[in-house]
Amino acid sequence: MTTPRETFSAQRGAHTAAGRWRLPFSRQAWRGPAGNWLGAGAGSSLDFQDHRTYVPGDDPRHIHWQAFARTGALTMKLYRAEVAPMVDIGVDVSASMELTPAKRARTDELVAFCVECADRAGAPVRLHAAAGRTLRAVTPDEVRAGRWRERLPVPAASEASAPGPFPWRPGALKVLISDLLFPGDPAALLASHASGAGVALVLSPTLAEEAELPWRGNIELTDCESGTVRTQRVDEGLAERYAAAYARHFALWREACRRRSVVFACVAAEGELVTALGGEAYAAGAVEAIT
Repeated sequence: MTTPRETFSAQRGAHTAAGRWRLPFSRQAWRGPAGNWLGAGAGSSLDFQDHRTYVPGDDPRHIHWQAFARTGALTMKLYRAEVAPMVDIGVDVSASMELTPAKRARTDELVAFCVECADRAGAPVRLHAAAGRTLRAVTPDEVRAGRWRERLPVPAASEASAPGPFPWRPGALKVLISDLLFPGDPAALLASHASGAGVALVLSPTLAEEAELPWRGNIELTDCESGTVRTQRVDEGLAERYAAAYARHFALWREACRRRSVVFACVAAEGELVTALGGEAYAAGAVEAIT
């Protein structure tokens, strides 16, 4: 259960970040309902696009009269359409996403940030939460009110699995929020994410303490997904192998995303969201600065 204090903190962090950063709406021309962003088709904005020959029924207000005076031929001025891009958000709610209060809070902030960005852009937004292959639709109002966790699917007590598949809409700006700490080839999850045009993003909340094993000796470990407990001796060799495997895991995801033109960024769970987004997320183009 999310407390009122946690809700306020997540909304405040998202609001502050959305005053400095936004989702990368400028990466392409969009198709969608009427809005404030340049679209891929012709419309009625003030941004001139091209000419075409006049056909009966065209709006005479868009006739290029200067060209008619020169050539005697009726042509039409075409302007870029102004549209509202669709935003789809898929959030992983497996147990590892709540490993620490900081990671849970960063996930809440990222969800709220994406909704806030969509609201400010006038973009229709749709959300789904996934615990493994179990999905639940989340309304934007539930996010705005800080209640989106109240009816989440319950993760099964089993080995971690990839979230989804999510019902991404073709042509949307598609944001996956996941720590990606599940086994398997990234290609399976990215295939649907990258399909259908649009822009696909992966924002991965990460903890510095997950990147290496801080303990040595005989340690009792609990799998946060399955609840399985085991005793493991951790020495320097094992700690080094773990750190190398963790780095390879994210290198694999970065390469898989690059191959499918999916924008990938880790977002540190430590510190303020507005600062965290100014790191890898900004450098990778997962967010853009508001000027």
